[in-house]
Amino acid sequence: MAQHGKDTIVLHDQYNLTSSLDSTSIDRSIASLDTTVYGLDSRTYTPGQKDGSVSVEGFADPAAAGIDTILSSSFGSASTSVTVSLGQTAGSNAYLLDAIENQYSTSSSVTDLVRITGEYTAAQDGVDAGVLLMPVTTAAATGTDNSVTHDRGSGSTTSSGAVAILHVIAASGTSPTLDAIVQMDDNSSFTSATSLITFTQATAITSQRIEVATSTERYIRLNYTIGGTDPSFSFAVSFATR
Repeated sequence: MAQHGKDTIVLHDQYNLTSSLDSTSIDRSIASLDTTVYGLDSRTYTPGQKDGSVSVEGFADPAAAGIDTILSSSFGSASTSVTVSLGQTAGSNAYLLDAIENQYSTSSSVTDLVRITGEYTAAQDGVDAGVLLMPVTTAAATGTDNSVTHDRGSGSTTSSGAVAILHVIAASGTSPTLDAIVQMDDNSSFTSATSLITFTQATAITSQRIEVATSTERYIRLNYTIGGTDPSFSFAVSFATR
């Protein structure tokens, strides 16, 4: 089934860049290492190191919290947590990247709006393909998101390791706290749910990227606890298996 690009979401650390962008490109690659030896009639190869990048394009916004300021501030940073989701609902295909922002440029024309271009290169692990576990959500109370499958339709029940990113875009209230846990189970009832990834408690806007080597059951969900006086958090979580 065809998918409309208008539902793409781009999250950069604790920032939601979506409203400033109109084009995104994701590149995943892996080296092919030559293993050809004498006596063979054709070349043979084995997989090598993973690599990947994400490019974004959109409209400049020089405001204090605008995309120009965000991309300029993180330019050259050794580790930026990036999520690109191709949909805005839980379970949408998403791509996770521990990135170096290695390019940022602007272009202007007398007949057009000022535009920006940014590029992220994988600092490690290439680009992980996964799902949007929790879309950008504003919550003021403890909750549990609906379960999703991490296998993108393949039917796989387990995997070797996983990675998740928590993007906390906004936080308010008196001493607000957010404790987010990725849980897994072998079926959607979660009667035997266990914790897979536990994020460090968030008390303000922030981002966290956590990797684990644990084998992962097929069904996953996000459980979160919110505390404080009149607390409110706007946040999202992406997830991928290895």
